[in-house]
This record gives sequence, C-alpha cells and structure tokens, in this order.
Amino acid sequence: MPELPEVETARRIVERELTGRRIVALDLRLPKLLRSSPLPTLDPLLGRRVDGARRRAKVLVLDFGGDLSLLVHLKLAGQIAVHAPDGTRHAAGHPVPAPDGPYPHKTTHLIVTADDGRILYLSDVRQFGWLRLLPTEDVAATLDGFGFGPEAVGEPTVTAEQLGGRLARRTIPLKLALLDQGVLAGLGNIYVDEALHRARLHPARPANGLSSTELARLAEAIPWALERGIEQGGATIINNRAYPRDGFPQVHGRRDEPCPGCGGEILKTRVGARGTYLCVACQPTPPGWVAADARAPRRAARPAADDDGPAEDR
Repeated sequence: MPELPEVETARRIVERELTGRRIVALDLRLPKLLRSSPLPTLDPLLGRRVDGARRRAKVLVLDFGGDLSLLVHLKLAGQIAVHAPDGTRHAAGHPVPAPDGPYPHKTTHLIVTADDGRILYLSDVRQFGWLRLLPTEDVAATLDGFGFGPEAVGEPTVTAEQLGGRLARRTIPLKLALLDQGVLAGLGNIYVDEALHRARLHPARPANGLSSTELARLAEAIPWALERGIEQGGATIINNRAYPRDGFPQVHGRRDEPCPGCGGEILKTRVGARGTYLCVACQPTPPGWVAADARAPRRAARPAADDDGPAEDR
C-alpha cells in the first residue's frame, strides 16, 4: 500500500480541502523526491491557486493555476494528510505517521501551507515516492509514457472479454499479471488478494488459463474489491496485520483467521516475491503448486513496514 483506494481517498481529501486555496509556503525536506522532475524545484507553486486533484492509476495529479501540475506517487509507504486550522485532520495512505499523532513527523518530507492556514503534509517512511512538477499540458503525455492499462475501477467497466484479452499471452501466475499496471491500472497487493478470493481463483494459476466463467467472476470481483476499499477510505494494514472494517479486507493481512466464505483457515504464502493471502478451500490449488513458507513463524516486521514487496516501477 498505498493502492488505488488510498490514492483516491487522498485525491478526494486534497480536492475537498484545498481547491481554491493559494499556496503561501513550501518546505521540501527531502529534495530527492524531485529526482525525475522536469522542473527541479517546487518554488513556482508559491502563490498559485489549487485548481483541483485527479488521478490516473496510483498517480495523484494536483493542478495549479497558471498551467502547472504536480504528479505525486506515494509508492509503498507514502501518506498525505491535510490539517485545518480548527484541528480537523484528514489522512490517506500509509498508517505512519499516526493520523492522530504529532505532525510534522520525522518521515514528513513536504509541508505545504495554504492561505487559510490549512497544511498538507506528505510523509514517506521508506522514501520510495516521487514528485514531478511540469506544465499541465505535458501531463497526459507523461502519464501515457507509463504504459498504464485501463482503469481497474470506474467507467468504462472492463469486461470479461477485455480482461481475457489482456491476460491471453501471459503465462505467469495470475496474481503477478494483475499486479502489472499495464494489464489494469491501480491494482496492488491488497486488492488483488481480495479480488482473487471473491472470484475463487488461486493466485498461482497461469494468467492465460482462465475459462470464460472464471474471467466473468474476476471481472466482477476486481471493481468490487476496489470499491469496497474506496468506501472505507482505504485498508488499514500495520506490520502485515489487517484491521478490518465491516469485514474488509476479507483475507489480506488475516493469516490464520477463519475464511469468511467457508470458515477454513486463511493461509499466508508467497507468489513470486509477493506476500499473498488466500483460502485453499475457496481457491483451489493448481496442480504442482506448493505453498512457500506457509507455516513459517511470522517474521518480525520492520517498524511501519507493510509486506507489499518491492516498489513498483510506475
């Protein structure tokens, strides 16, 4: 994490809290966040009005008056928080810093102050995230350059036939194919696990080996999982343990708990390098597959780390 629901929640926070406000102060404490930025400093944003916030895949786009836009990728451990002068707080993304704790946190790398006293804090415990400031007219071409597939949730809906076509040449495990942002944009580790569980598909199945019925179940399950995440403002996963709200997530981060579908035990294993949660009763095991580290003791997690695997390229 953060994944699409967390980024969409951050987008909604910025749009609601900062649209129409002017930037009066900027404090970039980690300049390497701009390492690939066409404009090497955020100083041009001073005095500009926030015109809105949008999203493509897991990239947040903040538009400013005067035709400048800031692309924000939270990667594996980023968080956006906006604090109002009356003490109201809104946060999305990684659970560190604690949303009700002190800000700026030691992992806070950007502080943006608006003309009404609202403050945006961008924090990143692992420092994998990035910022890119560029002319608004260049945003579309920049996003196209990432090679994103169609959005995994929203309109137009990806059909079972379209999904099958995007998976047709992929012999890799289904989970790894779905994590490829070129297949569908916005899916990440948490919501792939949730979608595959709902679709009753094992994550190690060959991606190009699904029947039309299985593709239909998966095409329904993917937006279902993402919509559930958006409804609750993103999932809460701390040190590989989920803290469900209204029974969601159903499997991810819930190792050794009962499956909500059949009551069997939820297994944690690995598919590729990715920590993966599933129910072997609901998600039949493909021939020859052996669970990796299925009963290994729980690893002592680094502080504030989530088992989401390596940082994604996009």
